[in-house]
Amino acid sequence: MIDSNKISVSGKQTKVGKSLTHYVKDSLVQTLKKYFDNFISGNILFSKDTFNFRCEINIHIDSAIFIQSNAGSNDAYGAFNVANEKIKKRLRRYHRKLTDHRLKNRKPLKYLKANQYIIENPELKNTKENLYDPVIIAESDDVIKTVSVSEAIMLMNLKDQNAIFFKNVQSKRLNILYRRPDGNIGWVDPKK
Repeated sequence: MIDSNKISVSGKQTKVGKSLTHYVKDSLVQTLKKYFDNFISGNILFSKDTFNFRCEINIHIDSAIFIQSNAGSNDAYGAFNVANEKIKKRLRRYHRKLTDHRLKNRKPLKYLKANQYIIENPELKNTKENLYDPVIIAESDDVIKTVSVSEAIMLMNLKDQNAIFFKNVQSKRLNILYRRPDGNIGWVDPKK
């Protein structure tokens, strides 16, 4: 049973009222219950810039599946509706793979632990200093999943990412998938 209490709704530089909170929780529950019996947690964050509202949705389905979406609109309801539609579209597209993925992976997935760093872009400061010793802005723990190429594409699309680093289940090598400027997906598979 999908529980709306597992969904948190918050605002960044904007107030989120009871009506909006109730609406987004109910709508997201309706979206999720078509595809899943349960989920771990969900977070919906609203923010406002000069002209638009932004809505960012993060859903943690199980140990291997995260779904992310974001959108902007001139009102908070519109921003949420667009972000929620993106999630619906991805879930429809990957429904069969998600159910196969969850059944196949009843045993825990193999992970490699990794550190993820966000590095300051020296071009933004117009300086040539520290090109070989960049400033680290943020650091977090991450995992590198052992999955097939098609599963990695699915995970990259569900998380709305431009790239994903994974261990290829067939070759046992570290691979990278990335979204090319032409819209296609590039795949880097190093040779031995």
